[in-house]
Amino acid sequence: MKTTKLLALSFAALTLLATGCKKNMDNPFFSEWGTPYEIPDFAKIKTEHYLPAFEEGMKRQIAEIDAIVNNPEAPTFENTILAYEYSGELLNTVSGVFFNLSECENNDEMEDITNKVTPLLSEHGDNIALNAKLFARIKAVYDQRESLNLNR
Repeated sequence: MKTTKLLALSFAALTLLATGCKKNMDNPFFSEWGTPYEIPDFAKIKTEHYLPAFEEGMKRQIAEIDAIVNNPEAPTFENTILAYEYSGELLNTVSGVFFNLSECENNDEMEDITNKVTPLLSEHGDNIALNAKLFARIKAVYDQRESLNLNR
């Protein structure tokens, strides 16, 4: 009896995981565009793709920021400033597409997404901007700016 329940629960969990993976595979934000100049493939983007892409983009950027602040190496321009600058690629892509389209093709669904995602993006941005460990690493690079021979 316990084995049957365990198998049923395992099957249910695997089904949910597979469904989530399939949804991610169908979301054009989670793959290369495959278009000239890698511009968004607007024909494939559907309204339901935005919120999961925003959530995943924020999740990925937090992981990237965590990697920067937990890097055991001394802060350098490359491992701190450039890493920070290049963090959030997916989030930047989704934001760029969504907010540009919402300005010219606005509808109730786009408004709902805007209302859901705007406070999430504000909190996300605040969490990064107010990250004391990130600030300390950036300050450490700033403090050595004269010896780094950076172009202005």
